[in-house]
Amino acid sequence: MPLNVGDWVRSYSTGIWQIYRVIEYKCRNPTTGLEQKKTTIFSKRFVSNAFRRSFKEECCDPALIVPLSLAEKNQMNLFIRQNENLYKKFQEYEPKKINCVYNARIEISETRDAASIAKELSGLGPMRDLDIDQRLSSLGYNTKAMPSWTVQFVSENFNLVNGYLVFNFSKVLEY
Repeated sequence: MPLNVGDWVRSYSTGIWQIYRVIEYKCRNPTTGLEQKKTTIFSKRFVSNAFRRSFKEECCDPALIVPLSLAEKNQMNLFIRQNENLYKKFQEYEPKKINCVYNARIEISETRDAASIAKELSGLGPMRDLDIDQRLSSLGYNTKAMPSWTVQFVSENFNLVNGYLVFNFSKVLEY
């Protein structure tokens, strides 16, 4: 059964959630390194399992989402009718933006510190996750070496361009 905006669901975190965004895109498979199609579901929590207000947002793979059963939907509809003010606040609740993070690794440099590497990488324009390791390699960074530092790239609010997530350099983590 496809998941749609507005559906009431259970997610990997407890409580009852409502889907507010569904995106499909192409990205790098972290295991194979090959391009894959992916779907991410964004949901906001309405109430805890005890039906207490519990507004929050999260995103995850559709495999971690389960639609409410008919009995749960009926219970939710009754709860909404009995708690119209809370439901109105939930409808007005704007979820915080959720970023997608891509962690690449580079060999620990004996000649440069993290700050100088960050300065060099800050000039990199937006790029797909499929291109990050190749781009780092073209700049002379060994992306296969161990031990390594982590170079973090962020796609703000899962920014999509032409069906791909687009990432910008964020920071160098010395681990």
